[in-house]
Amino acid sequence: MSTTRIITAAAIACAVLVAAAAAQDKPAAAAKDGKALFLEHKCNTCHTMQGQSIAKKKAEATDAKEEKSEKKPPDLSAVGLERKAPWMSKYLMKTEAIKGEKHSRKFRGTEAELTTLATWLEAQKTKATNTKTTTTTTTK
Repeated sequence: MSTTRIITAAAIACAVLVAAAAAQDKPAAAAKDGKALFLEHKCNTCHTMQGQSIAKKKAEATDAKEEKSEKKPPDLSAVGLERKAPWMSKYLMKTEAIKGEKHSRKFRGTEAELTTLATWLEAQKTKATNTKTTTTTTTK
């Protein structure tokens, strides 16, 4: 009977270890990547990311008076060349500023989502290409 108890205890211990390992992998598998968070939190309402093929989302006309900013938000394809994730987290939470200006909207996701998004943004190091073509005219 003691052999049966030992085998049962060993089986239970193995099951607990397997369950614990699966629980640790589950958050990683369920975690959203930064691009998905960028889109979910509608960052593309203002920003583009040519390096990720993310175009600016067209604004929905919900009000007769639409707010228009004088400033054009930057393409974030190469933001990782200039900023690190901890700084971007602070900027998105409006506790950091660029030239005295804070981000227009405070991030409303979870702390884990903020960390994931900021880490993903830091990894963006592809300089955007200028898509405008210049035309020249000559006069005779």
